[in-house]
Amino acid sequence: MATETWLYIYEGAPRGDEERRPIYIGIGESMGRVFEGHNPDAERLRDAEGTLIRQTVEPFSSRKDALKAEAIAIHVASLMGLDPIYDAEDEDELFNEDDKMVTNIAGTKTSKHLGPAIFTRDGEVAQDEMKATIIVPITPDSLEGRASAFGGNPGEVFIERAAQAWNVAPDKRPKIRRLVAVLTGSRHVILGSWEVDPSREWELVCPDANPPYRTRVRVPVPHPENDDVDGFKGMRYVGALQPQPVYSPDIS
Repeated sequence: MATETWLYIYEGAPRGDEERRPIYIGIGESMGRVFEGHNPDAERLRDAEGTLIRQTVEPFSSRKDALKAEAIAIHVASLMGLDPIYDAEDEDELFNEDDKMVTNIAGTKTSKHLGPAIFTRDGEVAQDEMKATIIVPITPDSLEGRASAFGGNPGEVFIERAAQAWNVAPDKRPKIRRLVAVLTGSRHVILGSWEVDPSREWELVCPDANPPYRTRVRVPVPHPENDDVDGFKGMRYVGALQPQPVYSPDIS
């Protein structure tokens, strides 16, 4: 039988202009959980003057669903400039693996239950099944003004993110006929697949920069609008994915 679970919030009173307002978001299998033991920071907030305590009127039908709501609420609270408090033992269930040690530039925690709105379809494509392919990692957020992984960005827009700036050894370039962009994180969804023309210029992106950025290039894609070459855009990629490009097995 599914366990009913409530979500509750301790909303800290407004502070001075320079301080982030604290908030605690938690879940419990009874309404009494709100007043039971928590970590010291949460208990101080709960018991502080001016703290408002809220709770869902109706319970979630399962702990799993309540946990998703908790993670999303923490993420949104952080984006709103609040200072979320959470129990450290819940990190595995709440946040992405990469966010345990550091937060992003905005100081927010990224929930593992949230992801970019992207096109997906059933099926998997393995790295060892690909031919003449360079596989590049794309993080969910925008990067230095270049497009995010949002699925509404057409190929000719998203190629500005997918095609640059990568370290591609000169001896590998003549062998490359495909560019595949893969979303980082747990899902590894293929965001796009483009034709590459290796005879075109591999333009240096930052020729005046210091190493290793000086050698980074733009992959020559003649038809950026066609981002579903081979028909596996939206499928799950199975294989190695690193901060820099990896290749299909036939490129040595």
